[in-house]
Amino acid sequence: MKNPRKSSGNIMRKYYQLILVIVCFVSIVTLLIYRHEYYRLRYVLEVLNFFGKPGLSEIEFCGPGFNATMLSEILRNSSMEVRETPPLFQEIDEHVYSYSSFLRSYNKYDKLAQEHAHNIDTIVIGKANVRPNFRCNIWLENSSKPKSGKFNVKIISDSVNGFRLYIFQCSLNKNLGKPKGVSFYINDYNMNPINAPINRVIQVNTKRKPRERSNIRFVNNIEPAVCVIPNQVPIISRDAFIEFLVYHHMMGINTFTIYDSMISEDIIRRLNLLPADITEWSIQFFPLNYPFVFAKSYEIVRSAIELDCLFRHFRYDKEDINKASHTVTLSWDEFLVPRVHNNLKAIFDDFDPLRKVRSMEVKPLLFCLNQNDDDNAEIGYPDIMKKTHYFMIPQPLNSVYMRNLDSMTSFSDIFNLNSTNKNIPLEILGVHKYTECRDPKLYQSGGAGYNETQMQVFQHKFEGAMLKFGQSLVSNKIYRLYTSGQIWEKTSSENIRDML
Repeated sequence: MKNPRKSSGNIMRKYYQLILVIVCFVSIVTLLIYRHEYYRLRYVLEVLNFFGKPGLSEIEFCGPGFNATMLSEILRNSSMEVRETPPLFQEIDEHVYSYSSFLRSYNKYDKLAQEHAHNIDTIVIGKANVRPNFRCNIWLENSSKPKSGKFNVKIISDSVNGFRLYIFQCSLNKNLGKPKGVSFYINDYNMNPINAPINRVIQVNTKRKPRERSNIRFVNNIEPAVCVIPNQVPIISRDAFIEFLVYHHMMGINTFTIYDSMISEDIIRRLNLLPADITEWSIQFFPLNYPFVFAKSYEIVRSAIELDCLFRHFRYDKEDINKASHTVTLSWDEFLVPRVHNNLKAIFDDFDPLRKVRSMEVKPLLFCLNQNDDDNAEIGYPDIMKKTHYFMIPQPLNSVYMRNLDSMTSFSDIFNLNSTNKNIPLEILGVHKYTECRDPKLYQSGGAGYNETQMQVFQHKFEGAMLKFGQSLVSNKIYRLYTSGQIWEKTSSENIRDML
């Protein structure tokens, strides 16, 4: 009687052991499958984060190396309606940061000579004492693996406060597909290039069609565009924002590209309430994340933004409407002020009628906001109309350049901006810079602006060119809507015209 029970117990124990072994085996296999799928999914997500999925706007794109602070800033300002790939500083290594990348297209125009099947130019800021030595990969459409490209570097600027502007070029000799991105990594075979941040490329054209020499078409096709950067102290008031846009719109500028993360979301939202037939302008906002101390790297960041501005506005089919013919990069406190003419188009007609001058240089004049108001200034005018003396203070002011895109017959001409350079005399055009004048030796320690007694010591000269635009500014439709305060109380675009 005992033997059958013992035999039965042994059999059951063996079944339990077999079941445990099977469960353990299935668990291990499942774990390995899960681990494999996890790493596969993570790799795919890295690629998708760069290339994007259908239906994503550019503002929703974030690739490897995208700054989390920058992402939150973009999402916070989601009403800015970023319609193009935003330029973003991304770290290549601790000394070098990429900004934006542009693909030269040779597909549309068969007559163009091809140096490479694909060439990508990337704007880069780096420490001047470090020699760039990198490798590059080009990411292709419909491919999850990059192709190794040929790396080359162009030095664009001299050293400025220890920084330098470069163009990193990555090229492919064979047409292996349409490039969608580029990445750079240290020239070290122990470095995994898949972890390098990826810049999404913006496609541009490499040759411009010459204009017809008909005077009517020639004159009517002048389309100046302004790219706006932060002030050296990167805070702007609502008043200054509106005054800058409205004033330069009066000067004939309809296209504004703004590189600034400090613009209040409320300002943008309220500005969007204005109907397009009232504003008649086009505004593109790009957030700005600067990788170094802003005050120290300001000039080199400005140069990078100007280059990005030129790349974006470069077009081959110039006869298309609303394509910029000239660009100028200004900070919020800089204003283009004609002396004889009333707009920029008239200045170009007189100063460069054949549109052959590539760069027109304008010397800025410093108008200290802490000077006394002009006694003859009208009550209710903005400060830019009340400050009528420019000061010769030992404070360096760099020239402002107006770039003529019509003089550029190929994309490479952007790298040779000073081939023809001409100074615009003050009698024709001035750049007025309105800022509080401070002692540069005390500025870093929080020194206040010069007081009234100190201001009298500096040499200064009367300049009233801005005054003639005062009445036009305050009577402008948009400016009247702003100063009335009503636009800031509206929650929709209803009855906006009733306020005029």
